[in-house]
Amino acid sequence: MSGKRRREPGDKELSLDEILAYVGGGERRIVRLLNQMVNIKIIHFNKNRFFHTRFKKKCKIKISDVRCDRCESGIIDIEKRLKPLQIFMTKIVKSRPESTFIFDQRPVNVRTIVKRVGYLIGRNDLQNKKIAVIGDDDLTSIALAETRMAKEIVVFEIDERILNLINNISETYKFNIKVVKQDLLKTTPLKYLNYFDVFITDPTPTTKALSLFTTKGLEMLKDQQGKVGYISLYPSHTDMTISFQTVLSRMDLLITDLIPFFNQYEIINHTLSRLDSILLKKYDSENKSISFYEYLMRVETTEKSKPLSLNFAPSDILGKATRLSLNNSMNDPVLSKKTKPKFIDDYAQNLKQSLKRRNKYGIKQ
Repeated sequence: MSGKRRREPGDKELSLDEILAYVGGGERRIVRLLNQMVNIKIIHFNKNRFFHTRFKKKCKIKISDVRCDRCESGIIDIEKRLKPLQIFMTKIVKSRPESTFIFDQRPVNVRTIVKRVGYLIGRNDLQNKKIAVIGDDDLTSIALAETRMAKEIVVFEIDERILNLINNISETYKFNIKVVKQDLLKTTPLKYLNYFDVFITDPTPTTKALSLFTTKGLEMLKDQQGKVGYISLYPSHTDMTISFQTVLSRMDLLITDLIPFFNQYEIINHTLSRLDSILLKKYDSENKSISFYEYLMRVETTEKSKPLSLNFAPSDILGKATRLSLNNSMNDPVLSKKTKPKFIDDYAQNLKQSLKRRNKYGIKQ
């Protein structure tokens, strides 16, 4: 990426995806602000598709100068042995169902899926391990299974479309994946308590959602020190908060790895206005189409690790996009269609009722 640039002395150049990572914010807000700044000539957008401004004091070493272009500072080089997996997953993700905010779905891109697999391999967290994937609209389980390295993979997912798709792909390629329809607010199946070596999850970026998803993952891990969880958190478009760290401390989980800019989330076109689409086409670099980034966090259990005792209602763990979709179904890529899966529509109606009950009794969200 940066190796292709020709920088002038004293210039500061950043592509749109770098701005999303360093500055923070979602693609819609950032691209609108950048467009305003370009129009009033605070910054410039050059023919190489980089934003740049001139500082009086030269910046000798820039952030992008020290970041690894091959791994995008994610430690994992997917251009080597992982390239066939990237080609395979590029084909597989084309069959992913359209995302719905009712389940707060926002898939990562193929590069992220493959980097996740590479990271697990590099930390010896895939080889002959029992792995729980808690929510899998990305189809990370398929990439893990394609390596043929895991002992067992079980996907816990509420979306029937995803469960059916993973099941079909697993049967076609003879993968060792099992699927379980699971609402995380319900009890975890007894057979999977203290069963796994590793869990992977990507929760809604709120404290309560992190508490729920991590607690469920911890319940599933073997009751031993050194078992592993992978959690995505700290989106670039939201403020970082110590409350996330507090949740993990209450569970006595040890944070071993925390990697910024690792997870790259795809843009959901349904959320874009016509102007947003025009501006993204104008300013995006290398057709990356990244909506926002998140950190990848790895945790390990300790001798004192314990799940939290939680009693959440469905409305407690809703994200902003879900609430907007419940207020107006036209905000959701799936609910806005004339024909929509009944189980998604039913779940949305149940969430609305849960919100009404809590509002009626003045329960704080």
